[in-house]
Amino acid sequence: MEIRKHRDLTLIDINQEQILVISCDSSGGIGNKENDVVKTDPEIVGYFTTQVSIMEMLSFGAKPITVVDTLSVEMDDTGKRVIEGIKKALEPLDLDIENILTGSTEENFPVTVTGLGMTIIGIIEKEKWRKPYTKSGLLAVVVGLPKVGNEVLEDNNTIIGIPELLELKKKEYIREILPVGSKGILYELKQMATTNGLGYVLEDTINLDLNKSAGPATCAIVSMEENRYEEFKNNFSIPVNKIGKFTDTK
Repeated sequence: MEIRKHRDLTLIDINQEQILVISCDSSGGIGNKENDVVKTDPEIVGYFTTQVSIMEMLSFGAKPITVVDTLSVEMDDTGKRVIEGIKKALEPLDLDIENILTGSTEENFPVTVTGLGMTIIGIIEKEKWRKPYTKSGLLAVVVGLPKVGNEVLEDNNTIIGIPELLELKKKEYIREILPVGSKGILYELKQMATTNGLGYVLEDTINLDLNKSAGPATCAIVSMEENRYEEFKNNFSIPVNKIGKFTDTK
């Protein structure tokens, strides 16, 4: 049994036909409790924390089979509301939500700060799987905008979500998708290039902060065919920005 890392994912070859995929995320200080830094409904916390792990898994081509929420809050009523947000995030997927969702809460002590851990286990059927890849000459394009904290709560249709990611996966001219998190666009661009044995060149003018946190994966980098860019940009439902091109390493 081989265990290896692929960016933020853990991959386990459990047999000749299948790969187990594990993704995770966490959230702290965001909620409606006394000492939370960013005030919002617990449902929103559950929704966006789930979205991060799910998008990483779907981008790699795995199907979620278990969703584990480890909640550092009481079940009644904060935990119940977080779980409602988790279920809402999973709705666009064809999953048996009631049976794949499990977890734990804190019932021993009163909690004044909202905390949540999320672990998702998925499966890849090797025979049906087309591994995402990027090659030299493809464009590096950002879908959505990097936002964090209250910016996410105030957003007006500029950030990526699971429905938008599912749309991206249907487009044959998009070869790879990489959600952007707290380390920013430039960090993830370097990751995409490195794992494909490539370099990259940036556009002379970029109207995005490449180092800004994208919080709960509010944008994603995609590699795509250059001749489809204008069509894609003009027809997709959220902002699309070209930031560079992948190149052979020197």
